[in-house]
Amino acid sequence: MAHEITLQQAAQKAEQAETVLQLLKFYPNSLTESEIEALAFLLSSLVGNASAWLAEEQARQEAENDQR
Repeated sequence: MAHEITLQQAAQKAEQAETVLQLLKFYPNSLTESEIEALAFLLSSLVGNASAWLAEEQARQEAENDQR
């Protein structure tokens, strides 16, 4: 199965998710409910893509190791 995104893109998405989480950490009372909902949607997308890449890569490496 081919990756939908590259390793660099997965790393960038993880970094972006970390930035959003830092925003929530340092300004928890400065955001409106709708802003928090938007950030949660963004985080879900960022982390989901990076997680999918990691799961695919792990499966690929395990299959490669099984063939040896």
